[in-house]
Amino acid sequence: MKNFYFFAITVLMASCGDGTDPVTSTESAETASTYAVIGQDLQILKDEFNASRGKVRLMFLSGPTCGICLRGMADLNDAFLAEHQNDDRLATFVVHVPTMGAKQKHVADTIPLLDGPRIHHYWENSGIIGQHFREVMDVEHYVWDFWAIYGPDITWDGLLPPTPEYFEHQLGVSAGRFRTFPEGLVLDADRFAAKTLAMAEAIDGNDPGIPITSSTNTAELLADGTEIPVIGQPRNVAVRQHIILRGGYANLKRIQSTVANGQLQSAGRSYDLTVVTTRPNDIHRELIAGGQLTVAKKDAGEIFIDPDASRGIPAAVEEQLLANSEFDGLFVEWPDKGHEVSMEGMRKFNDVLAWRLELKQKNGPVWSLFLDSHSGDLVQKEMLNESGKPSLIIRQSGFREVDGFRFPFRIEYMSGDGESIAVETIDTIAIEVEPFVVEDEVISH
Repeated sequence: MKNFYFFAITVLMASCGDGTDPVTSTESAETASTYAVIGQDLQILKDEFNASRGKVRLMFLSGPTCGICLRGMADLNDAFLAEHQNDDRLATFVVHVPTMGAKQKHVADTIPLLDGPRIHHYWENSGIIGQHFREVMDVEHYVWDFWAIYGPDITWDGLLPPTPEYFEHQLGVSAGRFRTFPEGLVLDADRFAAKTLAMAEAIDGNDPGIPITSSTNTAELLADGTEIPVIGQPRNVAVRQHIILRGGYANLKRIQSTVANGQLQSAGRSYDLTVVTTRPNDIHRELIAGGQLTVAKKDAGEIFIDPDASRGIPAAVEEQLLANSEFDGLFVEWPDKGHEVSMEGMRKFNDVLAWRLELKQKNGPVWSLFLDSHSGDLVQKEMLNESGKPSLIIRQSGFREVDGFRFPFRIEYMSGDGESIAVETIDTIAIEVEPFVVEDEVISH
């Protein structure tokens, strides 16, 4: 994923820094209310770390444009730090470093993902802290996307940070060729939470459970909806993850048809729903309410919707959906389709930190697409108008596997301002696939 070995450290730091001298005095607290700027001596961080002696201290090395790092921050916040932000036995130090083109201006956007009264954020312009941890941890790659726990008795005495009592990471591992971190310690937020809270309990022997307060709820609400506008990962990271975790590019091509059965609710009315999709790109949507069957379909590119029929979704919206649907999804073979895709950042949806991509369909609309950064699931699609604002929002959830392929089992349609239009709840999905089995190929998007 991210192997930065010793010979690349100088290049990494030179290409990612912003060329300014770091602020090393108390001026840092005056330049920003939410984070401090620290110099290469790390003195501010060192002093504040030692001032919290007697607490369990967490130190995170992150990159403010590294989506995987930010996902780790959000995971730890959701797993326990938001709930325990008022626990005086904990102190958290988040050091942002200039990897993946990050600059100081990017730090503030990320803070809502992990915020609270005992969480301290820093910008370290030189990135030297990652080199120090490379030496401390005796590994051959630059250390970042690194998550460490220190017990209450540890002090930071010399130039180098102390060795953590426990750590996890999200760095790549290299089958014995380099001194690197073990694969078994890749960040697991629940495991990390358990380790931290066990240490906190040992301080005074009390149960570490802290009641959720109104301030905690406020912090969680602030994190939800957070936009991260600049991400260093290329678009292929999200696209490949989405396709592979849906079943793989080659296997997706084996699907010849799908039949979904469920219900559609709109304006207090319920419909029985059947949606049949057939390769190459035909769609047949049947709704039954009060014994009346109505149909909307796309067949060989031609669209038909029963005239004057009540179908829950406005005819103009349903026509747009039919016209712009693609059998394999918007991402599969998009270079051949003539679509343009770019990575636009990330957005927090409750407990999901999603990649945000922009897709311009050839001869069609522009979409904002949001992919769960863990599962690759397409959790939200927004059709944009000429001013770049959503005109239609489609939210997908309840993803489950059917014969090895992932599908959403709940789809909500909303207006551009978030007002609900209709909700589809799927009970069953049946798929027809070609009988042969293929090995997935490398995605070259």
